[in-house]
Amino acid sequence: MSRRTLLHRATVQEGLGLASRPHHSVLLDGERIVAVLPDAQAPVHDPEVEVLDLDGRTVMPGMTLGHTHIAYLNVLDGRETLFKHTVPEVALGAAANAAAMLKLGYTAFVGAGSVAGIDMALRRAIDAGRLPGPRITPCSRDLMVSGPPERRNPAVKQRIPSDLMRLADTPEELVEYVDTEVAQGAEIIKVFSTGDDTFPNGRSHELLFTAEELVVAARAAHERGVRIRAHSRGLAGIRNAIAAGVDVIDHATYADDAALEAIAERGIFVVPSLHQPHRLLTTGTRYGKTPEYLETLEFTAEVENTLRILPLMVELGIPIVAGDDFGFAWTPHGRYAEELETYVTMAGIPAPVVLTWATANGARLAGRGDDAGTVQPGRLADLVVTDGDPAEDITVLGRPEAIELVLLGGRVVAGDAGRYRAPQPVAVA
Repeated sequence: MSRRTLLHRATVQEGLGLASRPHHSVLLDGERIVAVLPDAQAPVHDPEVEVLDLDGRTVMPGMTLGHTHIAYLNVLDGRETLFKHTVPEVALGAAANAAAMLKLGYTAFVGAGSVAGIDMALRRAIDAGRLPGPRITPCSRDLMVSGPPERRNPAVKQRIPSDLMRLADTPEELVEYVDTEVAQGAEIIKVFSTGDDTFPNGRSHELLFTAEELVVAARAAHERGVRIRAHSRGLAGIRNAIAAGVDVIDHATYADDAALEAIAERGIFVVPSLHQPHRLLTTGTRYGKTPEYLETLEFTAEVENTLRILPLMVELGIPIVAGDDFGFAWTPHGRYAEELETYVTMAGIPAPVVLTWATANGARLAGRGDDAGTVQPGRLADLVVTDGDPAEDITVLGRPEAIELVLLGGRVVAGDAGRYRAPQPVAVA
């Protein structure tokens, strides 16, 4: 028998980019939302409805972290992502991160490079009820090359265990790796159209995969019914990723206006990068990064261009999703909401719009665009109850004590629903 629950006397943030609606109630039946209605019309006297009196607290959609390295354990560099911890250690750390993420209102995440295939294993454990955690769209291991086309080094492959990261030397090997990852449960493939100023094998403006290799990877992914995302910081790599038909461009930090127009035309998701490079530049010395090292990075230019393009992406209707390389020491797991604050405070994007990046757009990227991500009838009741309205004050989401309830499929998975229960009416015979 399905259970009916009324989230009564709430402020409803629908996840549609608009101001929240006070004095509304949300009726759930089992795992679904069945109605969003004014308080005066809510079935508070129905004996078959459990009433949770929220007294003005906000009900919003559960959030999705769109670029997730769940097994990065707050590391200092790319080498540490693979070699600082043993696979059992990163597996346990990933499980702890997933459980904590759920309590912070993130009811889903989309992987962006899975160390040792942990995304896939973690998803199976959570789905089977063996571990607590959000809904997972698992990503492949990083599919990487040893360096830019002009300085490929086969010896590098010998130093990277293939179970941690796949280095593809040939198109045939690339297709084989896509097959292997999909067989293990990957629903999105991660490739690299450019390097990164913090990478040892290629800087942000340098190509890693060639244009032809990206086409091979995208075709292989799509033929197997999965999507593909490309780490793309430099403009040439962004253009190659667009031409190859990728589904997601990560970072897009040096995109120009023409690239943005092409991204918009094709409906490609963008997961931008503002918070992580900003944090590295402003706090990196706390974590052993020397001023001289930070000066070698071109992240200041990347931040400046990201600030320029974010309003343009909004204007063009590009589906932006939040998620900016958490799992480094300066962007540790558990601080996800700080990225949302950065978009509001640094980039000047209105909070209701930023919320859509973490809710409606995140659900679309996760493959649940018609099933989650908004507070609307028929949608999954993946919901968060907050003490304060994030559409008016985005910092609410950065205060763990303000995340009072988290529901996954209508079931309370974090917080204490008992504190809101209204007395049940007594049925008259």
